[in-house]
Amino acid sequence: MHPLMLELLPWVRQGYCCSQLLLLLLLQAREEENPGLVRAMQGLCVGIGHADGPCGLLTGGACALGLLAGKGADDEEAQPLLEALLNDYAQWFRERTAAFGGGSCDTVAAGLAAERGEAGSGVAGRPDPAGCGELLAEAWEKLLELVQAYDLDITAHTGQA
Repeated sequence: MHPLMLELLPWVRQGYCCSQLLLLLLLQAREEENPGLVRAMQGLCVGIGHADGPCGLLTGGACALGLLAGKGADDEEAQPLLEALLNDYAQWFRERTAAFGGGSCDTVAAGLAAERGEAGSGVAGRPDPAGCGELLAEAWEKLLELVQAYDLDITAHTGQA
């Protein structure tokens, strides 16, 4: 088990999904709380409500990067390289999950289970964030790598509470 999963397990047990977990990690790094944003991220869970939708690690990661580099107020501008930043993350995710045959939530969850030598993961057709933990940790590490490569300040506060 990736060491990051030890930190995430309490949140997983509390019912947060993959997209929410990435945002919770980012908010923790920023020493912020934003329950409204975390709640909104639940809309990305389980492939935007059905397992054939995109994996929350892709969409949640894009949202995390948007929080760091996007426009959020009339007097702000998005980081000029936001599109390239998002493209780099999406390309990494596509390459990482290519062997699974796609980037949908259920396809990724099944591919990760197969990598672990398991038949499947989750309950009642819902992928288990703990089962996706290795990829979640990789996604977080990729986000941190991109933050550094694009010279973003992960600790800059957005002014939201």
